[in-house]
Amino acid sequence: MANVSQPLQPPGMHLATRGKYVTPLFLLAPLLAFLLVFYVTPFAFMVQESFRHSALDGDPSTGVTLHQYLKTWTSSRIGRVMERTFRMSILTVMLTLVISYPIALLLLRLRPTLKTAILVIIFISLASSLIVRNYGWVVVLADRGALNVLLQSIGVITEPIRLLFSETAIVIGLVHFSIPFMVLPIYSSLLRQPSSWSEASLSLGGSHWRTFCSITLPLSLPGVFGGTILTFALSMSAYVTPLMLGSPSSSMISQVAAEQLLTQLNFPYGAAIIVTLTIITFAIVAAYATVLRKVFRADV
Repeated sequence: MANVSQPLQPPGMHLATRGKYVTPLFLLAPLLAFLLVFYVTPFAFMVQESFRHSALDGDPSTGVTLHQYLKTWTSSRIGRVMERTFRMSILTVMLTLVISYPIALLLLRLRPTLKTAILVIIFISLASSLIVRNYGWVVVLADRGALNVLLQSIGVITEPIRLLFSETAIVIGLVHFSIPFMVLPIYSSLLRQPSSWSEASLSLGGSHWRTFCSITLPLSLPGVFGGTILTFALSMSAYVTPLMLGSPSSSMISQVAAEQLLTQLNFPYGAAIIVTLTIITFAIVAAYATVLRKVFRADV
């Protein structure tokens, strides 16, 4: 019986197949190295520190312990601050999404010149200093600031409203900071949608609202997911904005961790708070992604 030979492959096909996998890894190598050096390694040291005993607890023993995590989870103060941080972060995400989605839709329909101008403004906002922007909100939200003066001049209020150094001021600052991180992913997702699909829906008798709900919004969910995740993560870990626009009664969890690390010098306890915050944030993100995949069938 004649041997059945394998079909001959063109020369170089094996190298091309190998290159298909090698090239992405080669391109990702600098990013992976950066993340390893500046994120993974410091976080690993933080995790290691969180399992140590603290001299401030009056326990001179050494070795691995869960005491810092038990203290974190049983602390009523940590519980209140964590609840406040989560609540303000969710509110920030919702307000940022409500503001940013119409901006992304507007960018899709504007003339190129005006679209470029708005994108330049967004990028300038990203490049400007967070501290400078927060000082701007201090001027606007002060008791005799621009907003209170405006509201009094048009007769909406008779006395200045206490806006600065409150949860309201923190949310305003976080929303202002997060808008570019929400607009750009949504706009990128909308930009990839074939315009012929929406046109087909309208030509078949569908209203603009039904077209938006049935086609535009579902197809833009990957961008919404990216924007909301970025906004939520930035809000949960915010430190500068709550410090400048808030007060001790409206402190967020990052401020409590910084207090333990920089003021009390209780490094194991501060590390445990940070690790706990990271785990909770990743768990919420994973649950959110699962809901979008299973319930809304989004490709995220």
